[in-house]
Amino acid sequence: MKRVILMRHAKSSWTDPSQTDHQRVLNNRGKRDTPIVAAKILAHGILPELIYVSDAQRTQETWELLSKQLPKIQTIFSTSLYLASSDSLIETIKQTDNLIDTVMLIAHNPGITEAFYSLGGVNIDNVPTCGVGCLTFHTDKFENITDCKKELEYFYYPKML
Repeated sequence: MKRVILMRHAKSSWTDPSQTDHQRVLNNRGKRDTPIVAAKILAHGILPELIYVSDAQRTQETWELLSKQLPKIQTIFSTSLYLASSDSLIETIKQTDNLIDTVMLIAHNPGITEAFYSLGGVNIDNVPTCGVGCLTFHTDKFENITDCKKELEYFYYPKML
């Protein structure tokens, strides 16, 4: 079995108009929510062996806060994940080495929301900031995740915790 954890970055700040979208930082709520979500990920015991992170400032800060609670995990920062479509996100997952069983992506909407639907048939109108979910795929190869039985293990976002 393969598992994929999809997460949208935590809540970011719009207070500095001189920053580009790519440069936006987390606001206080984002900094508060991320450790709460990290604790829920840990409680499930399904931990990623590899994390792909968009290179935007807010996704990197989300990862930094998560990484304080999760064990040391191989991380790849990628410009291609910045505002990536669900197809691009799924292609990234499909290229993951099959020696890995659980991979995580921290990226942006609408790609994350659409990836939940495309990968798992999970119909979420809009994954909120810091929303995270885990999908299990009944296959031994990431390249087969779109063509196998799948299940939603969990889905959380800060306002429900």
